[in-house]
Amino acid sequence: MDDFLPLAAMAAAAMPDNDFVSLCSPRYKTEDLRVCAVKDKAERKWLVNCPTTQHRDEELQIQSRIMQALAHDGARLPFDLPWPAHSVRIVGGKRALVHAAFPGRPLTQEDLTVSDKLAESLGRALASLHDLPARILQAAERPTSSADQIRRRWLNLLDQGAATRAIPPRLWQRWEERLEDVSLWRFSPAFIHADLQEPYLYIEDEAITGITGFGNAQFGDPARDLAWVVSSSSDEFARGVLGTYRKLRISEDPKLNARIELNSELVLLEWLLHGVAENNEEIIADARDLITQLADTLDSTGLLPALREDFASKNADKLTEASTDKSKETEENAAEISPQTEAIPAGDTSSEANEDAQADPGI
Repeated sequence: MDDFLPLAAMAAAAMPDNDFVSLCSPRYKTEDLRVCAVKDKAERKWLVNCPTTQHRDEELQIQSRIMQALAHDGARLPFDLPWPAHSVRIVGGKRALVHAAFPGRPLTQEDLTVSDKLAESLGRALASLHDLPARILQAAERPTSSADQIRRRWLNLLDQGAATRAIPPRLWQRWEERLEDVSLWRFSPAFIHADLQEPYLYIEDEAITGITGFGNAQFGDPARDLAWVVSSSSDEFARGVLGTYRKLRISEDPKLNARIELNSELVLLEWLLHGVAENNEEIIADARDLITQLADTLDSTGLLPALREDFASKNADKLTEASTDKSKETEENAAEISPQTEAIPAGDTSSEANEDAQADPGI
């Protein structure tokens, strides 16, 4: 018997007026969730989400509240959302959720390597998500933290990590310095997904068509979502996402790169402390290994390749702009003094131009 037939029965129970005729893709399982698409006589596809743990059930209920709060703002997003159609109570008091299926298929790791078009689409999707207003999450009773509260939360987790003796001194110092550097934490919090993973993003024709898994959404640091992109994709793909994202964001965030990298590292600390909380030696051992590998591979720049090259490009652009502006200014001044005075060449790299370029706070 097909393991997913019970999910079709749940869909039929939740939506008795629909005649479901077949199972279809996607169909997949995780540790705490089973997902399956079913098709009705009208050729419409519906996605059935069946939680197998209480925690996942709670996340699905949170997602439903967020979707209700998004009713008037969701149309501005360039992708579909898991608008709850129906739900049905299942064993253990949990509820299976049914919503219209997204076009296309779930993202895979391989998709995050090659397509410029998909990278641009993902950058656009995250920029539009992060520009949603805070009132949506407030209405759904989700956390809304200030930048300093986020910084202090990380410091608290770092203090908790001390008891594990799993963080090498070099890495500990690196994290502490960045968390104590308040200049990194002057940003506008945003509506973030906070739990991006491949099965939650759907694609078709190299474009993001839907995003689900909003059970951990909150008003927090946009670098958290982008850290997943940088850590999960190729350097070229990540640069494409970040380039589009920066062009479209309403809010400026000069220190975004530094926090993206820091978030990509601190998730290992979260993983370690999760293992401690669950008393799971396997998770603890895995987190220890990953933290040790990170400490051993940090180079002198401390930047992930995608961020390093992106920053170099930004500085080059800044230097060119500064030199051009300086040249124009000098030409104007020279013209006022004497028509025969030669203008400074456009390639001038005076100390003022260099200072302007080095003042770029992109990291």
